[in-house]
Amino acid sequence: MQINEKTGLYENYGVWHVPFWQTESFLLGIKIVGALFIVLVVTFLLRAYLCYRKKKQRASWQQALYDVQQLKVNHIVYSEKGKEFYGAVSDILKIYFFKRFDYDVLGKTDTEIIPFLEENNFDSHLVAEIKELLQGGVFIKFANVQAAQERINKDYDRVVSIITLTIPKTK
Repeated sequence: MQINEKTGLYENYGVWHVPFWQTESFLLGIKIVGALFIVLVVTFLLRAYLCYRKKKQRASWQQALYDVQQLKVNHIVYSEKGKEFYGAVSDILKIYFFKRFDYDVLGKTDTEIIPFLEENNFDSHLVAEIKELLQGGVFIKFANVQAAQERINKDYDRVVSIITLTIPKTK
């Protein structure tokens, strides 16, 4: 019997098995997958940070107007999605009033917002507009499709008007 120079063992075994996890190709694959994972995590964290920073730099009315514009981009300004539209508009206004005027309206329902704004001496014309806007969700439940779409378009313009009217005047 001869001794194998490489292994130092007798050559009485004809097949030598190397487990797959000890092969060079497997270890190289693990290194590549690990590097890709690290790149993906760093990319995700960087994008999240830049998005957070970008949102933080916007003024409250700019963010509200952007959110309202996103309703059109996301195709929510249609009578088929009327309930979703009015829910989103209500949320946008609540967040806007919280950030812009520091009003604690985030936990309030749509019917509780109107008396709250009146108690805080908010502009009566805007309170009437907001009341009309928030009642739009009830209107579209009972209206036909064309009337509902007209109401949604009108309320979309109304919410943009409310936000633009409350932008602070620059000197």
